Amino acid sequence: MLSCTLWRSMRQSLVLASQQVSERGTIFNEVGRTFEDVLRIMDKLACRKEKPSTDSVLTTKQCNTNVELTRMLARHLGMNECLEKLRFVHVTGTKGKGTTATYIAALLKTYGLKVGLFTSPHISDIRERILVNSELLPREVFAEYFFQVRDRFVKLAESEKQLFQELSCRTSFFRYIFLTSLLVFIGENVDVAVMEVGIGGRHDTTNIIVPEVSVITALGIDHTKILGNTVEEIALDKAGIMKPGVICYSATQRDHPTTRQILRNYGNIVGAPLIFLEDARLPEGNWPKLAIGGSHAIENSKLALLAARQFAGVESSQPLSASERYELEYLTLAGRSQVTQVGDGKQITFYLDGAHTYESLSTATRWFLSESSSRTGEADPRRVLLLYSSRDPRSILKAFTPFIACFSKAIIACVSAPKTKRDLESIDSVITEVNAIAECWELLHPSVECVTITKPFQSLEEVVDIASMKRNERGSRQKPAQTFVTGSFFLVADIARLLNKHLCKGTQESVGPR
Repeated sequence: MLSCTLWRSMRQSLVLASQQVSERGTIFNEVGRTFEDVLRIMDKLACRKEKPSTDSVLTTKQCNTNVELTRMLARHLGMNECLEKLRFVHVTGTKGKGTTATYIAALLKTYGLKVGLFTSPHISDIRERILVNSELLPREVFAEYFFQVRDRFVKLAESEKQLFQELSCRTSFFRYIFLTSLLVFIGENVDVAVMEVGIGGRHDTTNIIVPEVSVITALGIDHTKILGNTVEEIALDKAGIMKPGVICYSATQRDHPTTRQILRNYGNIVGAPLIFLEDARLPEGNWPKLAIGGSHAIENSKLALLAARQFAGVESSQPLSASERYELEYLTLAGRSQVTQVGDGKQITFYLDGAHTYESLSTATRWFLSESSSRTGEADPRRVLLLYSSRDPRSILKAFTPFIACFSKAIIACVSAPKTKRDLESIDSVITEVNAIAECWELLHPSVECVTITKPFQSLEEVVDIASMKRNERGSRQKPAQTFVTGSFFLVADIARLLNKHLCKGTQESVGPR
């Protein structure tokens, strides 16, 4: 372990180097066109913040929301044709929207359609965000589409310099990758593109599309600084993906029933038919056993079937086909209900499931407890929690209260600097968050040992050593560590990459900012 002083010195050097690199030029005067150039440019986009010029040619009326800015970008970059030609399914929600979008894409393939899928975040490879028929694009192909977007910016610079300067400085990581997805899906001739929102709905970058089906998964409290402080405010923002005449399927919203009327009212106002899951006609009989765990996964898979069949014109209540059943049973996602055994499992097994709200953490923890007992054949195996979250510590940690007796140790870990958080002040804020979580843990759950890690893990061996260390730990000290990695997807991604690198004997490389 590095000393605190040495670690801070290293961080400061890295941050200064990053700032110097980004100051040497913009993403639009890079000359290379390789996949490595893509990663370098996207890292610059991830590091910077939008900085509208003081003499902006874009008035507040023209461009006062994320959607309006994206719509203007698409128009000036000549991408309206993509929006007109492509057919879309749009997915939002607080919990499980990425999983639901992935289920929809998989089911649409069973009807003989070529399917594009746009989701976030990625776990180990930036290409995970834009899939065609569930497959990564070859690196050189991904790079070509990526630079086609940049070429359009360069062309705009030649004709309207002031507008180019304004739009380019306000082009974020997410907005650029979204625009790239449009070119990919047109270029690859997909029949349908399934699009997951980034944050919220009404003001999200993706909301310039006009879908043929919309889906709203389970709602909850998250991103309050952007979406609102109450679940009702959040529901209203996410309802913003509903469009006139476009059918929308919603989860039951059993955790927050007050949001149901919010969704109904918005649907009535815009003229969007809204069907809650319990009111829909689904196939009779037992539902397939899913590879993705948790109660919400069943709800998400049912929403996905309704949306996919609605798009394809398949009767929603007819029996599942063999291919539909296969996709539902065997679909997996990195970082979601993922179990990876290291070696023979005698020392440690990892259970990865990103979750960032009280409800999703509760669901993920229930899955972990059940899965770890099932795999070990023990009612009370040695369980270790590995956690990081940027959310309010008290509300997050309360999710573990009903299950606290099941854990022998908690590790509050630091993560690699998230995108848009590369400056020294923000890196320090991550460490502050780690310490705040640890302090809150000691307050709420003093019976379980808490270990604080204030620098990102550099190797899987580090993780294994800390998780396996049994000092001051209650329970059996001979059992392997069943290690639950949850909270922020940044932490899940960090551990997943270390696992990949370990399992591939060091050949796995990091591919892109998150």
